[in-house]
Amino acid sequence: MLKIRDFARLAEVSMTTLRYYDEIGLLKPIHVDPETGYRFYTIDQLPYLHRIQAFKELGLGLTQIVEVLGENLAPEALQGMLRIRQTQLQQQIQTEQEQLVRIEARLRSLEHGSSLPDYEVVLKTVRPITGVSLRLTLADLADQGHWVDLLDVMLKRYRVKPADHLLVLYETNEDEQITGFVEIVAPLADQDIDTLISRSEGQLARCELPAVPHMATTLHHGPPGLVLPAYQALGSWIENNAYTIVGPRRKISLRRGETLDEALTEVQFPVEKST
Repeated sequence: MLKIRDFARLAEVSMTTLRYYDEIGLLKPIHVDPETGYRFYTIDQLPYLHRIQAFKELGLGLTQIVEVLGENLAPEALQGMLRIRQTQLQQQIQTEQEQLVRIEARLRSLEHGSSLPDYEVVLKTVRPITGVSLRLTLADLADQGHWVDLLDVMLKRYRVKPADHLLVLYETNEDEQITGFVEIVAPLADQDIDTLISRSEGQLARCELPAVPHMATTLHHGPPGLVLPAYQALGSWIENNAYTIVGPRRKISLRRGETLDEALTEVQFPVEKST
């Protein structure tokens, strides 16, 4: 028999690891001295330990390995564990590849003498939105500093509080060009939607925006009407990171402030990876 120190050295694992494997029932010593509590192993246990290490290298957790090395585990169950791990690794690789592309794009920018950009782009998931919308032409909004004010006035008139920030939804044609229409959207609780629509005399319609798994976003500080650089920054980011725009652009009024210079606007483009 081998003392735990000698067996750990032979297997090139720590004694702490062997003690933990004993505690969870993964690898029991062949003998424990009842007086001293010393653990003893045999060299014949080395193949079993190697099998544990092999499953660890596949990314399985110790709880799973205990189950795998049990006597009653069906081959289909092990196959299911490995397929789940395979999917996790594929997703991890994809995430890291996308990070690598972003790093390379940032390095190219720095190599051309650019400092930190005015607009940082973040990719995030957006929840579905249910509420009401006010459809207007760009001409209707020409003299409006904050486009959302037109809908906000109606909400205050009927004493309805939105569930979240108001947003502007840009309609696009088949060529991805913005048309002459926009929708001002107010997220609302379900109980307020029908009441508000009935009181609006046909001006408002129910609006349901689906969840967006990948939304490229950036923040614009200043007059909402001068948001073009934010759009350009998003467009460059989308091109450099191999994405494609797949839906209407959004502009969210996060803060209006007392003056236009104090406004904070989030610009959002729904995207997916280019094939």
